[in-house]
Amino acid sequence: MFVPLSISGKVEQINLKIDSKGRLYIPAEIRKEIGDTATLKKTSEGYLIIPGKREEFLEEFRKVITSEPRRTGQPECCSPEKMKSIWCKAK
Repeated sequence: MFVPLSISGKVEQINLKIDSKGRLYIPAEIRKEIGDTATLKKTSEGYLIIPGKREEFLEEFRKVITSEPRRTGQPECCSPEKMKSIWCKAK
């Protein structure tokens, strides 16, 4: 498989091997430059590997906890019969 590879704005081209399980083999020196995470982006010219930054769990959790809720208003209180009919429709 031929993949145009962009690291830090510099475009290089390398051939990557795919193993029997469908995994790409990326040489160690390139993995070192990419880091722990990366994004594979499809473009009109091929695929682009973009080094990513790893978000810390607690930082991501803080963002979720402090964000505004998506729902507004009050939840509807359903009777047991209405709840059962909702569950039966979902199956």
